[in-house]
Amino acid sequence: MLFNSITFVLFHLLFVALYWATKSIRVRQVLLLLSSVVFYGWYYWPALILLGVSMVVNYGFSRWIEVATEKKKVLTLAVVVNLCSLSWFKYSKFIADNVVAVLGQLGLELESPPMNDWLPLGISFYTFQIIGYLVDVSRGQVKAERNFLVFGVFKCFYAQLVAGPIVRAKDLIPQLKERHVFYSRDFQLGLYYLLAGLAIKVCIADTLAQFVNHGFGDPGALDTGTAWLTLYGFAFQILSDFWGYSTVAIGLGLMYGIELPLNFNLPYLASSIRDFWRRWHITLSEWLRDYVYIPLGGNRRWQNRNLFLTMLLGGLWHGASWNFVFWGAGHGLWLALERVSPTIFPKNRFFKWLKIFLVFNGVCLLWVFFRAGEEELRAAIAGNDNVNGLQVSLDYFRALFMPPFQQAGSPPETLMFILLGFLAFMFFLGKSLTDRRFLDWSMTRQVMLCVLLLFLIIAYADAQLDFIYFVF
Repeated sequence: MLFNSITFVLFHLLFVALYWATKSIRVRQVLLLLSSVVFYGWYYWPALILLGVSMVVNYGFSRWIEVATEKKKVLTLAVVVNLCSLSWFKYSKFIADNVVAVLGQLGLELESPPMNDWLPLGISFYTFQIIGYLVDVSRGQVKAERNFLVFGVFKCFYAQLVAGPIVRAKDLIPQLKERHVFYSRDFQLGLYYLLAGLAIKVCIADTLAQFVNHGFGDPGALDTGTAWLTLYGFAFQILSDFWGYSTVAIGLGLMYGIELPLNFNLPYLASSIRDFWRRWHITLSEWLRDYVYIPLGGNRRWQNRNLFLTMLLGGLWHGASWNFVFWGAGHGLWLALERVSPTIFPKNRFFKWLKIFLVFNGVCLLWVFFRAGEEELRAAIAGNDNVNGLQVSLDYFRALFMPPFQQAGSPPETLMFILLGFLAFMFFLGKSLTDRRFLDWSMTRQVMLCVLLLFLIIAYADAQLDFIYFVF
C-alpha cells in the first residue's frame, strides 16, 4: 500500500475517523497498532512474522537491560541480535559475493552459495530506531516501556515505519499515552503536509524519475550537457521523493495529534557539507552522531577518523553495494577535510551563494555513486546480477568530464521546466514545510493552495512509483 495511492488515503482516513470517534486511550493504542500491522502486511504479509518477532524480542531485551546489573553486556547482545537480523536480510549476499571474489583472486574458485535476496520493507529504519531505544534504556535516558501496545506502536507506527523519520522513544512514547483532544489547527496543518508531500512526490519526483532512469540506464549515450542536467534531475528527484515521504509522514502524525520530527530543512541551500547534514535526513544524521560518532570518541579524540567511520557506516546502511561505501566515504572525507581546512571565503552575500553553489555541485557528484548503487540494487531485485554499480558510476563520470564534450541541439525542455518548477516551489513554499506559517495564512489562501495541490496530485497520479527509500 503506497502513500501515493487512493487505497492508502481511504485506509488512513478510516482509521483517523475511528481514532477520534473514541476517547479511550487503550482503544486508540489498539487502533494505531492494528492500522500499522494492516499497512505493513498489505505490501507482503509474511514480513509481519519478522516484524512481530523483532517486536517481542526487543520488548524483552529492553525490560532485561533495565534490570540487569551488567547493562553493557545485555545491550551488546541485543544490538548484535538486531544487527545480525539486518545483516542477514540486507548484506548476506553482498558479503558472500565479495568473499568468493577475494578467494578467486587467491586461486580458489568457488561459487557464491544461494543467499537471501528478500529485503523486508523498513528493516533499516526500524532496526536503527530500536537500537537507539535500547541504548537510551541502558543509559537511563528513558524507562523500558511496560505497555506492549505502546511499545508496539513505537516500533511500527505506519506513518514512519517504512522510511522514517527515525523517532526517539522520549519524543514518541509520551505522546502515545496522552488523551489527545481534537485540535482543528493540527488537523489543518496535517492535511496540508499530506497534500504537499504527495504533490512533491507525484508531480516532481515521479516525473523526474523518467529522465533519470533513462540517463543512468545508458550513461554512455549521454552528451555532456544532458549528463549534467540528468544528474541535477536526480539530485532533485531524491530530495523531492524523500522530502515528500517525510512531509506526508509528519502530516499523517498530525492528523492523529502526534508530532513527528522534521527530517529535511532545505538541504541544497547548505553552505558547507556539515550544514548539509544538519539539513538532510536530519533524524539519521542525529542518530549517527549520538550512537556512532560520540561513542567512537566524537570531538574528544581522533575526530577525523570518527567522522570518516561514521559516514562510512551511514553509506553502507543505505545499501549492500560498494557504491554506497564510496558515497559514504566521500562524505566522511569531505567532512574531515572541511574541519581542518582554513576559511578562504570572505563573509558576504556573494561568497555565501558561491559556497552554496559549490556544496550543491559537490553533493551532486557524490550522488553519482548513490544513484548507480540504486541501479545495481534494483537490477538485483529484478533478478539481473549483471549490472555493476561501480561501472555505471565510471561511465557516468566519463559522460560528465571526459572528451569529446558533445552537446545536444537542445536540452530536454520538460526536464528543465520541472527543475525550474521545483526550485520555485522550494523558494516560495518550501519554508512552509519547515515551520507552521501555513496556519498564519488566511482560510481562503489555505483552501486555494490545498485545492491546487489536490488537482496537481490527480493530474500526475498515473505513475504511482515506489518511494526511492523503499529499496533500502
